Amino acid sequence: MSDHEADDDEAIRPDDVSGPDPEGSDGLDDMARRAVELLMSLLRRANALAGGVLIFAVITCVGGYLIGIAALGGGLRAIWIVVGGAAALWAMGSVMAAMFRLGAVRRGSALLVDEVRSLMGGDAESERTVIETVESTEGADDAGVVHLSRQFFSLRDVVTGHRTDFRALSMALASITTLPGAMALATVIGFGFAFLSVIFGLILVF
Repeated sequence: MSDHEADDDEAIRPDDVSGPDPEGSDGLDDMARRAVELLMSLLRRANALAGGVLIFAVITCVGGYLIGIAALGGGLRAIWIVVGGAAALWAMGSVMAAMFRLGAVRRGSALLVDEVRSLMGGDAESERTVIETVESTEGADDAGVVHLSRQFFSLRDVVTGHRTDFRALSMALASITTLPGAMALATVIGFGFAFLSVIFGLILVF
């Protein structure tokens, strides 16, 4: 064999040209990391938004509750103390509980990568759902938190049947998909207290 032929054989060895299979373990690991990075980014944005809603709820609910106590008397005051207090605690508590869950999820990001990787390796449907979630969420930085959270509903449905196998992922998806409802509840109750504060204020004045 000539030196030229030996060089040609050396140049086309399969080991030299073969790279990681994009659909193999390297591809799944990369997709799992991307999915968790997107989820963590969304959690940070959601936590900041929830903090703003909590401040609004505290100001309106506590303010309206105290004004109501000052404006009402007798049996109405007693009813307001119970009903108004329960509504205020419900509004503020729902957001605080959601923020607590978000904080717990953010501390377990390393475990999330492993669980997403295992989920994708389980079956083709789960892998496709993760990929579709990543593709629909990436590049949507201008979209609102509520809109982005909806992109994870399909993934949550896939994980729901395997909660014991994916505890961290199940908690993360439950936290991000239930947060909009908690914030909406706190916002509605907060506006209700703000409206009642005006009425209570008029009662005090007149």
